[in-house]
Amino acid sequence: MRIIDFRSDTVTKPSPEMWEVIKSMDNSKLGDDVERDDPTVLELEAKAAKVVGKDAALFVTSGTQGNLISLLAQTTPGEEILVDEQSHIYKWEVGGAARMGGLMVRTFPSNKGMFNPNNLQSLIRPHDDIHQPITSMICLENSQNYYGGIALPTSLFKETRDFADQNHLKLHVDGARIFNAAIARKIDVKEYTKFVDSVQFCLSKGLSCPIGSIIAGSHEFIDSAIKWRKMLGGGWRQAGIIASMGVVALEQKWIDRLSVDNQLAKNLGSILSGMDLPINIPEPDTNILMVEVPTHFDMPKLEHSLESAGIRTHAMGQRIRIVTHSGINQDDIEYSAQIISDVIRKSVL
Repeated sequence: MRIIDFRSDTVTKPSPEMWEVIKSMDNSKLGDDVERDDPTVLELEAKAAKVVGKDAALFVTSGTQGNLISLLAQTTPGEEILVDEQSHIYKWEVGGAARMGGLMVRTFPSNKGMFNPNNLQSLIRPHDDIHQPITSMICLENSQNYYGGIALPTSLFKETRDFADQNHLKLHVDGARIFNAAIARKIDVKEYTKFVDSVQFCLSKGLSCPIGSIIAGSHEFIDSAIKWRKMLGGGWRQAGIIASMGVVALEQKWIDRLSVDNQLAKNLGSILSGMDLPINIPEPDTNILMVEVPTHFDMPKLEHSLESAGIRTHAMGQRIRIVTHSGINQDDIEYSAQIISDVIRKSVL
């Protein structure tokens, strides 16, 4: 049976170019990264810092670890951070900010990731009140996963930067798919990252590496982050073997390739929207397509039916989340649209 895997862009496999780099490596390209002497890791980190316009970068095991390190390196236990109520940091990272960082996490609502930062002023704790924790950081997420891969505008980053400065806050962006967002907005990623103190982005999602994420910021931030990474068990040894794939992934042509993923999500949404199905599909900004189905649909059953038909997805509430990536092509999109349509029609009966 033909299998199309839309569960996430984390299911991507290395590109042929990445495999060629691996095959060409020898021991001269490796060192001990805990000792900070793996040449390939250092190459990746220098390249990553340059791509996002920061002074320094650090190769970490995952996006969750990268976000947590970014919080730990810039806050003190007992402080409070502000995050969107549907953010990945709040919903999907096992409460690490509280458990590992000793941080209070205060959420705020948004309109699919959009909000007026000035409306959050009432959430800022007064520094001179000995009874209250200090508010020390605000976090953005771009693209915003839960809302369907929304690519935030740079204006929100600037407004949030201004708000952060007025309130002496650090600003972190969970940019797991920030390159997809930049491609969607037709801007250089630095038009986002220039406003933030720290950024995390995944190599293991749309960029198709098997493992790892990058955090970037000032030299001072990265110096602290290295120690936190070690504490969290993220001290790599001969990590150049996997870092080599990240070096390839950060070539501009591979970043530009993300436009294909974004377009394929739009194509699938367009086809399904024209099939007279009892669904609603907001046009996606990036590579995440949300198919909204009626409230009476049994979502676990629908997800299982799609899986049985060879279409792997994840349900999020009354939505089917479909993520396009380098393992998907236009033929897969057209094939999947028909299968999804058939399964939904049978679910209605």
